[in-house]
Amino acid sequence: MLGVTLYVLNRLGQVGAGLVGGGADWLEVGVRNGDRITREALYELVWRKPMLRVAERYRVSSSFMARVCQCMGVPRPPRGHWAKLSHGKPSPQPPLPALGPGMRESWRRGERVDMGGPRSLPKPPARSRRLKAAVRDGPGPYPVLAGAKEVFGQGQEIDQGFLKPTKRRLADLVVTRPMLDEGIALLDELFRRFEQRGYPVSLSPGDRIYCRVEVDVRENPGKTPEHRYPSLWAPSKPTVVFIGTVAIGLTLFELTETKEARYIDGEYLPLEQAERHRPRHGWPHWSWTTQHAFATGRFCLQAYSPYPLADWSETWRERKPGDLRKRLDAIVRAVRAAAPLVAQRVEEGELAEQIRRRKQEAQWQRHLEERERHGASRPGRTPGTSFCRSLRAGRSAAYSFVLCSGNGASATAKR
Repeated sequence: MLGVTLYVLNRLGQVGAGLVGGGADWLEVGVRNGDRITREALYELVWRKPMLRVAERYRVSSSFMARVCQCMGVPRPPRGHWAKLSHGKPSPQPPLPALGPGMRESWRRGERVDMGGPRSLPKPPARSRRLKAAVRDGPGPYPVLAGAKEVFGQGQEIDQGFLKPTKRRLADLVVTRPMLDEGIALLDELFRRFEQRGYPVSLSPGDRIYCRVEVDVRENPGKTPEHRYPSLWAPSKPTVVFIGTVAIGLTLFELTETKEARYIDGEYLPLEQAERHRPRHGWPHWSWTTQHAFATGRFCLQAYSPYPLADWSETWRERKPGDLRKRLDAIVRAVRAAAPLVAQRVEEGELAEQIRRRKQEAQWQRHLEERERHGASRPGRTPGTSFCRSLRAGRSAAYSFVLCSGNGASATAKR
């Protein structure tokens, strides 16, 4: 054990000596890590050296370096590229594409990169003519709704009777148990209306980030958001309809209304129902009433923009049960008309985000330059000096501990 400890300490001493004196390779890597690399420089680098060597140069993993290339729109050598070159076989090198929306112009070690990489902007269909689509007229439900009735039926009931199933990869439906069948039938008819016009409905794909907009089930929403515990059920993926390549999110939920109620036998009942449980001698003097929300049996359909940088939403509420089914064609036309607006807001949001990112990168660059100037004003300090001093101090303390432990062990053995 003593020999292993001494060997490790000697290796640490060699590393510390290399960092302070003669550690040109480490200092060179440190300088490279502090520099910002552009798309053009990264393109030349990844086609000149394997990805593992490029990653070692910036002290990151090869998979992270591949994500950097993807985020900056830099093409990488395909599998087997370096093996072909070593055997004298040609391997084509594609040119560097032009800077597109969402692409980063430069990168520095320590900065986060977008997992999805550069993405094309959504576009509505060029023509508004009716497209021919393969309509599913079979006896079963629409594919997005397959198995939803059974899963929702097994879910637990929370406040106001809303169902909260354990699974979340389902169509976006927030209803009570008595309205479950009606809600699924309404969504099935709506999805088929969309598909008849060539607009497929599905759960959001994984090509980019799609966000679901929260719903407010109150019939008359107030200025403050509603805080519920337990919270309403929410899907893991939004349900979207694609108008061209523009995604529009869809949520169907049941409305609630506030009524004066009494708490009887563990549940709240409206006053008209509570009167059935009225005692013969009237309510006791200590009884009380309160305002409580109850499900109405009427639906509200919410269409929204699932893109984080584009804000748009519209709702259609039922005035009486079954009223929403008569307006499905008008809803389809309204969603189709909103697709160009959503695409425009996504483009504006991407441009604003790119400008904000450039300003942030420029601010960070000025901060680093100022820090370098501040460090250069102190003579006699080189990169890694403080680290190596602490390393040497720790090595000396460890040597003292090992020697003291060895002497104590020897004395014990002599006794």
